[in-house]
Amino acid sequence: MKNLFSVTALTFLLLSNAALAQSDKDCSAIVKSPQDAADRADWVIDADVVDVVRMHSDPALHVSIENATVQYELERSPRFFSAMLTADACLSPGAIPMQGKAAASRFVGKRMRFYGTKLAAGGGRRFFFVQAVEPAMPAIAAVRKEYTDKQQMPIAAPFDAQGWTRARSADGGFSVDMPGPFSDMTQGSAGRAGFMLRGTDRHGTLFMAVFERSGPGSGMGATFDEAYSKPNAKVTKFKGADAVITLGTLPESNGAKITHGLWFRVPGGTYMLSVIADKEQDAQSLASRQRFFHSLAFE
Repeated sequence: MKNLFSVTALTFLLLSNAALAQSDKDCSAIVKSPQDAADRADWVIDADVVDVVRMHSDPALHVSIENATVQYELERSPRFFSAMLTADACLSPGAIPMQGKAAASRFVGKRMRFYGTKLAAGGGRRFFFVQAVEPAMPAIAAVRKEYTDKQQMPIAAPFDAQGWTRARSADGGFSVDMPGPFSDMTQGSAGRAGFMLRGTDRHGTLFMAVFERSGPGSGMGATFDEAYSKPNAKVTKFKGADAVITLGTLPESNGAKITHGLWFRVPGGTYMLSVIADKEQDAQSLASRQRFFHSLAFE
């Protein structure tokens, strides 16, 4: 199990930034209530809203706050009393609709509660849910749920005419189409929780869908933040989330294994979708890659 997430060590060679098609159910639907937000937040802050701005170079909403009180932090950071918070791409319409400056500006001068994600590279905070400070804040578990290492393989489910089946992560809360039998793996050791669905097609091409929960030990979160912040990063939107598309080779394969990756962060953690094909099979794997990527669903 210690090599479950070794794919994060791949060298990045960035691909084209052609936008990927959106799903009807995007990442803004992951958080539906204050309790959902509390279960997935890296931090919760109460603060007075001073202003709401949208910069010319950045379509995201930026909220200027002051008199901030940190209600919860998964990982401690320096205290502050005023700051600029940025709306996450996965901002939930939830309790307070923040989309558009006209809607957001209604909350200037009010005290609001923000739930968000802490970026690993370069610091910063992005909020994905906001509500009034009343009613009372939902409960946050004193100890996050722990998981034990386990692996179920192979799992053969009903296949369609093309030999594909629906794979579901028992612990990870997501599902994806797989071109054959698959393994369902959970990693609870090493200070972080992660979940993987892994399968191969009849050509030996490897398909992996990995979700790693956010937190101080999240290597995938740091990898995504670093890749996304690079000047030459090929970024796109995937199911509403900010995403990075990558292309590379397995270091030990001497160029014989081509890797295609799609990395993106949602409230509560980071996803990595990867397809690794023999060089001679890479072109033929395009249709399978597209089906695999677009089939991901949050459950």
